[in-house]
Amino acid sequence: MSAHSRFRRAVSGALGAALFAGSAVFASTALAQPADYSTLEADPAVWHLSDADSDVYIFGTFHILPPGLDWQTPELQALLASAETLYLEADVHSPESQAQMQQLVMQHGLNPPGVTLSSLLSAEANAALAEFAPTLGVAPAMLEPMRPWLAQVMLAVTQMQALGLDPSAGAEAGLLALVAGTDTQMGYFETAEEQIGFLAGVSDEVQARAFDQGLEDMVDLPTQLNELVTAWALGDMAVLEEMINGSMREGSPEVYETLIVTRNTNWVPQIAEIMDGEGTVFIAVGAAHLPGEDGVIQLLQDAGYSISRQ
Repeated sequence: MSAHSRFRRAVSGALGAALFAGSAVFASTALAQPADYSTLEADPAVWHLSDADSDVYIFGTFHILPPGLDWQTPELQALLASAETLYLEADVHSPESQAQMQQLVMQHGLNPPGVTLSSLLSAEANAALAEFAPTLGVAPAMLEPMRPWLAQVMLAVTQMQALGLDPSAGAEAGLLALVAGTDTQMGYFETAEEQIGFLAGVSDEVQARAFDQGLEDMVDLPTQLNELVTAWALGDMAVLEEMINGSMREGSPEVYETLIVTRNTNWVPQIAEIMDGEGTVFIAVGAAHLPGEDGVIQLLQDAGYSISRQ
C-alpha cells in the first residue's frame, strides 16, 4: 500500500493542491470511474484538549478530495464555528501566497543548467516514467527541467485529478469556505517557503530513489485510493497510519523523518503556546501527522496533555 505514502509525500501540507491551483501544467485524462461517496456517513477524526481557559480542537485533513464526499458534519461545523482562530499548516491558498509559491518553485524546483530529470533517475525509472506519464496526458519531456520532488508533485496531483479528486474540494479549502466572511482569525504553523523547503531540502539522490519507487506505486493507486479516502472519512486512524506512514517509514525513511517527524516535532511547542493562551482554537493539519508514535497526538500526550477523541 506504499502508493499512499508517495501520494502523501508529494502533496504534503497541501502544497500539491496549491501548486496545481496556481498552474495548469498538464492536461489530465480520466483513469477510472470515480467512486460514489454519496451514501457514506462521514465522521472524520477530531481530538480535543483543554485547560481552565483554552479549548483546542485538532482535525486531521485530506488535502484533495472527491467533490461528492460530504465530510462536513454538523458537529464539525459547530466546533469550527465556536473557534476564534483557525490554524492550518501554512497559507497556501491565498492569491498572494500562491504567487509567492510559484516563485519559490522556480527557485527550488528546477534543475540547474545542464541537469535534467532523466539524468538523475535510474534507467528503470526512466523507462517506467516513459510508460506511465502518457497515461496521465503528460509527456516525459515536460518534466525534464524539474527536480524529482517537483516532478512527483505534478504527477501525483495530476493523477489525483484524473481519478476524480479535486484540490478545491479538499478539507482545507472547505474549512476556509466555512469561515469566509466571519470574524475567525487565521494562524499558521509554517510559511510557504518552509513547506517547499521541506520537499526541496531533501538531496537529489534521495528524491530520485523516492521517485523511482513512487512510479511503481502510482500504478496501483487507482485500485487503492477508495480505501484511503474512506478510511479518512470514517476517522480510521489505524488504517491511515498503516497505509501512509508505515510504508513511508519503510520505503523512504529520510523523507518520513523530514516531512512527518520533523514537522510534527516543530508543531507541538506551537500548540503548547496556543494552550498557554485562552479561547477556542481549531487546528487542521494533514491526517497523516496525527496517528502513531511520532504523531502529533502522541507527542502532545508525551508532553503531559490529556487529549480525548471527539
